[in-house]
Amino acid sequence: MTIVDHGRPTTERPTSERPGETNGVPTEKMFGAIAKFTDNPDLAAFRFTARNTWVDGTASTSRIHDWYGIGADQQHVAEFGFTSDHPTLGHGYGPTPQEYVLHALASCITAGVATGAAARGIRLRSVTSTVTGQIDVRGVLGVDPDVRKGFSAIEVSFDVDADADEEQVDALIASATKYSAVFDMLTAPTRVSVARAEA
Repeated sequence: MTIVDHGRPTTERPTSERPGETNGVPTEKMFGAIAKFTDNPDLAAFRFTARNTWVDGTASTSRIHDWYGIGADQQHVAEFGFTSDHPTLGHGYGPTPQEYVLHALASCITAGVATGAAARGIRLRSVTSTVTGQIDVRGVLGVDPDVRKGFSAIEVSFDVDADADEEQVDALIASATKYSAVFDMLTAPTRVSVARAEA
């Protein structure tokens, strides 16, 4: 069975800066959005949705297309697909859900580094990171009820090459982490409800 990933490659950057952008960030649009949400907080209420379908064994695929924000229903430029599986019990359809969490954290903080640098007029040449999560799978498998089921610790290490000194880079990373939605979700309680869908 072939799972088609509708996501586009994200490792290739444009060879030249697009007009009105810094580090690929449309700064005028970004500051305009901040002003708009400040004046009208209702427009800042966003809702994101993933629709998941079981594939086989421990594998499932999520499709992401529709979202809500700025007071209206929206759609991504394409429908994106993400497949997850388990390395020991699965069949290699994709990385684990836990690894997607690591990707989400890294990409969210990286976006904050890029936008924060753009806001400060700092040019970036490269931003790379390594995210490592520690987990004892005895919790997930029900072997030991005293073992946590999720990550016990996550470490993120950034390497930023920019027209900035070390103090400025550290400030970028700290600010990006402080305002990261995914960092907040992982470090503060989030209300989660799980139930059977109504017929």
